[in-house]
Amino acid sequence: MSSVEVRGRVVLLNGPSSSGKSSIAQAMLPLLADPWFHVPVDAVSGMRSTVHRRSLSAAETAEMLRRTRLGYHRVVAALAGAGNDVVVDYPLSEPWRLADLLDVLVGFDVTLVDVRCSVEELVRRERARGDRPEGLAVAQTGVYAHGDNDLVVDTTHRSAAECAREVVDRLAAVHHPKAFDRLRSARPHRRH
Repeated sequence: MSSVEVRGRVVLLNGPSSSGKSSIAQAMLPLLADPWFHVPVDAVSGMRSTVHRRSLSAAETAEMLRRTRLGYHRVVAALAGAGNDVVVDYPLSEPWRLADLLDVLVGFDVTLVDVRCSVEELVRRERARGDRPEGLAVAQTGVYAHGDNDLVVDTTHRSAAECAREVVDRLAAVHHPKAFDRLRSARPHRRH
């Protein structure tokens, strides 16, 4: 075993529900020269039991979802920390998600890709999917509130394959410091 620590790279595809994040991630995998993991948050959420002996209150459900997402952040960090490259499709729809990822992914090479799509197209896709609560996509358009990124792709009139090709082609040209580093540096000094 090597004593040199090798950390994997992380590409975080951020966008609202139905913007095409998962499709882009899947289309990226065969285009990347090295082996990469696609780790969607839905896969981690899908591991949770769906049958409960009791009904959860709204507060309990919110806390369970928060714990799931906190765990997801750490799954990504663990994979990358072991030297694996990881493509993440995950909406930064709550400020704490980004704050936690900035802490958990300190020292990692993270490329933040905003996946954009028109509101009209998001609504159309959401209706066509039928597996998301109506209005979720529009409610998540605040995923860009942090105001920084390394790359932007727009799926309104472009296929996932076209957007994946653009991301892969542009990855090596993204300059440092990257968005996660800039966002981390812009935070007020934190006391522990």
